[in-house]
Amino acid sequence: MMNQVPGSLLVSFGGHSARIHFDAPQVESAFRTCLRHCPIQADDAPIAEFSISTADSAFSISVDGSVLFSNLNFDFTLQTLLTEVISRLVAVCERGLVIHAAALAQDGNAVILSAQGGSGKSTLAAWLTADGLQYLTDEVIEIPLLSVLSEVEGRFPHDGASTSLTLSRRFFGSANAFPRSVFLKSGSAFVWQKRLPQTDSPNFLRFADDAAWIDPQLLNPAPPAAQSIPRVLVFPRYVPDVPLQFQKLTAGEALFRILQNVTNARNLPRHGLDAATQLAQQITAYSLVYSDLPAASKWIKEMLEG
Repeated sequence: MMNQVPGSLLVSFGGHSARIHFDAPQVESAFRTCLRHCPIQADDAPIAEFSISTADSAFSISVDGSVLFSNLNFDFTLQTLLTEVISRLVAVCERGLVIHAAALAQDGNAVILSAQGGSGKSTLAAWLTADGLQYLTDEVIEIPLLSVLSEVEGRFPHDGASTSLTLSRRFFGSANAFPRSVFLKSGSAFVWQKRLPQTDSPNFLRFADDAAWIDPQLLNPAPPAAQSIPRVLVFPRYVPDVPLQFQKLTAGEALFRILQNVTNARNLPRHGLDAATQLAQQITAYSLVYSDLPAASKWIKEMLEG
């Protein structure tokens, strides 16, 4: 992370940045800790300017001079601010397919856990991190696209006519993560209660309802990665008291599920259909239903290693 000016924090993702100005030292400290692993790009023209102010122990969030929220408590300020910043960065991302997902890596290869909120993906990501995988994110991941020219019909003519070409897109290189602190909701407090050796670290923030922001290095000393090559795509769903169930998906089945979790479709050609189709065709995808975290973690590690 590049050096930042005290009282101001630049947050980057997907080729854009947003700047946050703090008039609340406790919020600034918590936010810097949460985002300390996130790479920052220099940006003279952030897409949004947030301001956090405090009065009488309550907080307000403004963006570009307009008040978004006021009279918030500390916990809700942090969670709301993070949601708003990420949402605005994703909303303008057009260089790649952004998927709502957690992601972890081993030896440079990533498993993407894609699902809507409440599926248990962050819980599973935290457990996998504690089990030795390298943390990337539990929020969003961007799969960049590389524009290439490809010949689609005819050969180079000898009569001087131009060759018929079209502009296509294909996936290329590593996916970009947003490696913030792991966010575990109150229902997943058992994870940090069981897997953290100690909770008195300044990089562990416990909210009033037992939700928590956890620096991934408290779960695994290996530093988080900002990039990795996607190899396996898993659509997890937590269901209490069921045995582990998994199914390899066809490209069509994977495409249907990917489209449900794309967050920037409106910014992409054909609303991301072509990009999602290529991802579905190029990656091995599974559905996963689980209740036992150790069993799910073991299975995912085997799929990634295989």
